Amino acid sequence: MPFTRTYCNPLPLPDYPAGGSTRQTRRDQGWIRSAKADYRETADPTALYHDGKWYLYPSCGMAYVSEDFVTWRHHRMEPYSIYAPTVHEIGGRFYLTGNSDRMYVSDNPLGPFRELGEMTDHDGKAFRWVDPMLFRDDDGQVYAYWGSGAPGIYGAEVDPHQPNQITTPPKLLIGYNPAHEWERYGNSNEDKGTNWNEGAWMLKHQGRYYLTYSGPGTEWSTYAMGVYVSDHPLGPFAYARRNPILRTTEGLVHGPGHGCIVPGPNGTLWAFYTCLARVDHKFERRVGVDPAGFDEEGNLFVRGASERPQWGPGVLAHPERGNDAGLVPATILKIARASSESPGRDAMYAVDNGIRTWWEAAPDDREPWLEVDLRSGGRDAFNVAAIRILWREPGLNFAKGVLPGPVGYLLEGRIGDGPWRVLLDRRESATDLLIDYRTFEPTLADRLRLTVVKTAKGIGVGVIEFTAFAAL
Repeated sequence: MPFTRTYCNPLPLPDYPAGGSTRQTRRDQGWIRSAKADYRETADPTALYHDGKWYLYPSCGMAYVSEDFVTWRHHRMEPYSIYAPTVHEIGGRFYLTGNSDRMYVSDNPLGPFRELGEMTDHDGKAFRWVDPMLFRDDDGQVYAYWGSGAPGIYGAEVDPHQPNQITTPPKLLIGYNPAHEWERYGNSNEDKGTNWNEGAWMLKHQGRYYLTYSGPGTEWSTYAMGVYVSDHPLGPFAYARRNPILRTTEGLVHGPGHGCIVPGPNGTLWAFYTCLARVDHKFERRVGVDPAGFDEEGNLFVRGASERPQWGPGVLAHPERGNDAGLVPATILKIARASSESPGRDAMYAVDNGIRTWWEAAPDDREPWLEVDLRSGGRDAFNVAAIRILWREPGLNFAKGVLPGPVGYLLEGRIGDGPWRVLLDRRESATDLLIDYRTFEPTLADRLRLTVVKTAKGIGVGVIEFTAFAAL
């Protein structure tokens, strides 16, 4: 199959964890029982490429491992649910910390981690930080960057042998500048007097230091990533000419921010980032990834946030399209119908390219299906080669033990009055995928039918978005 080495945002991570208000406790092996909002979430990703594998550490449920961005495996590690985690290799050891947390260390990127100790400031006093990250310079000196909200992003030196110990007074490196319209708070950047800059990340390129950050708040569609540049890891820093470096306010994948920019194989550079869902909670989020790079003037940029299939690391980028695989959505705003519809959850919502609307089958529908007519007047059929499904989970209730699980489904296609042909058979799926992306042999079809045959006990059938991608 020609598109097997593609991936698509949001990343289809298995075993999505409970969100921040219902997530597991650090040592708990099961779902925490909570009466708060029921939703699932990953966000604030730190990633590293080590020994030919990608290691991804998001808030709420660490960690994920992949070799190609196509297949991710969940690896439950302890501590498990650190918020805004960061993991960095320093001297062959891996150091882990997060929001208001201690420092942990391991000889392996997946642990086991042992507690190194509390964070201490330059005076030796206990220290609490938010959205931290560690950076090891070429000379072996290690720096820490952190901050969320006012007054901004801080930096300081830390002991390379005991990275939980800050050795210099914290220095404010990036403050809120209301002249930067994209940093203003609100979904339209309407609040000039408020801001929430956060999520610092340091990247060194050709002797210069690129300190990225995100604002104006992770709950807004205007969430974006910017960068300041300096000749020294603690500044002074100058606002880069090309800012923000990643900003998308509409579409299925929007509000990209708080992540990391890390080197990958063959000289590639990749930006992992948080993207917005915000249906059941304002911090309900997902994770995406796209290529990053530097232009001829040394300006950092990110080619994203992408919604179409992209070639993974190791595949030669197209000189004009970049990593875009050339597959186009064939289902957006096409005519959709379903076996049943719950009130206000019409079939059309499954193809409107919206993250906050969904089709939901009636509770008594024993064989729910969704059908999409691809014909649009100018074209009778499309060479369908991939699908992406964002599932909705009606009935999810951690407090009552209604927990998520695998969804079994069948994808079929047809032309005219011809028979339905199986394009993808996932009826026996044993993997819990809140987001699913699959490729298959390109097949000509003018209609598609998605039939759901199983969900976890107590979970209904809902589809936030069903996207079929076609090779033109």
